[in-house]
Amino acid sequence: MRKLSLKRLTTLALLFAAAAAPAADVTFSGDVAPILNRHCVQCHRLGEIAPMSLTSYREARPWARSIQRAVTSRAMPPWFAAPAVGDWANDPTLSEEEIGTIVAWVEGGAPPGDPDLMPEPPEFTEGWQLGEPDYVIELPAVTVPPDGPDLFLNQFVTLDIPERRWIRAVEFRPGAPQVNHHQLAFKADFTGMVEDGVPLTPQGALRASGSVDGRGYFNVLAMWGAGTAPTEFREGAGRWIEPGAVVVMNQHYHPNGEEQTDRTLIGLHFGEGELRSEIRAVIAGEMDFLIPAGAPDHRVEYRHEIARDSMIVSYLPHMHLRGKRMSYTAHYADGDSELLLEVPEYDFNWQLFYYPEKPKLVPAGTVIEIVAVYDNSAANPNNPDPTRDVGFGLQSTDEMMFGFFELVEEDGEDERDDWIGQSRSGSGR
Repeated sequence: MRKLSLKRLTTLALLFAAAAAPAADVTFSGDVAPILNRHCVQCHRLGEIAPMSLTSYREARPWARSIQRAVTSRAMPPWFAAPAVGDWANDPTLSEEEIGTIVAWVEGGAPPGDPDLMPEPPEFTEGWQLGEPDYVIELPAVTVPPDGPDLFLNQFVTLDIPERRWIRAVEFRPGAPQVNHHQLAFKADFTGMVEDGVPLTPQGALRASGSVDGRGYFNVLAMWGAGTAPTEFREGAGRWIEPGAVVVMNQHYHPNGEEQTDRTLIGLHFGEGELRSEIRAVIAGEMDFLIPAGAPDHRVEYRHEIARDSMIVSYLPHMHLRGKRMSYTAHYADGDSELLLEVPEYDFNWQLFYYPEKPKLVPAGTVIEIVAVYDNSAANPNNPDPTRDVGFGLQSTDEMMFGFFELVEEDGEDERDDWIGQSRSGSGR
């Protein structure tokens, strides 16, 4: 007998539970629309990235079976952390009750319900959601053709700011959100990086820096993806940006049948007064690796030692098209180990931050082990060429192995208690 996966067993349990529910009593206006408003319509509305709008019964009814399949398989909303490991403040997944409601609605014929019970749609702010930024980065225009393969670009922009400032918030405004999938911004400092007496370009510096963990050349600045809110750090927290800093942009576009030109804007909001808690981004990753052609489970590991008592406030796994799974494990000085994050089914199409409900305390001397597993075989439907050995590279057809995480180095018990006492919600952290 074939062994059923945990996800498959969960799906079957939800279907059986829904079958026993009073399906005739479940309607779109009274039961399903509130769920879609909470979890889906931020992306599934006109002008946004999702392929269909779900803001009304007329829009949602033709997609009823597709919605059922997407939520019972947990393909939507996108989330890849193993449910048994950690509690996450930004977990968008539907509860079993919500999934059961949608299934019961579909199995009951997808009735519209009483129009008077239709909830008010969520309000979405047009323009800059956080107000006018202090500094705007305008990226070069990108023309996305009507069809063909997805586009994966890297762009480099030098900032023109007169003095060192700290950033309290970052907001992306994609010019063509319908074809934008994700944008990941790094801040970089290549000062003094030379090779044979010649200053390195950003591309050359990225290659030359080798295993970049702890060197300070690259730090995650912010990320935008389908459905993400602006990045707002909690009061008094943020990160520094220096004059002449280079912003390295990793961009993913997908054609949608109509040629579009995107000119993304990135708004930086500067903090005033003292930066009390600096958010430090650690790029724990390896650049010196080779994944053999045809290998279905190739493992790459990296270990980062925590220098000072710290609190981890976010994780961001990053691989490319051959990425299969990734995990973060803390190995403590007393010999104990703890799994912090497990992403058992990595998907390059979704670049997601994982924010713990409460920051994770890691004493000095703790080693964070990142393990990445790659599928370079023909069985991987996303593999562009299973006959090629693959190493590190900037293109999506190459590979990367980065286990980004952000931390705050402790400055006494008062700061620790302040952070631990506040769980993260929305986009602030």
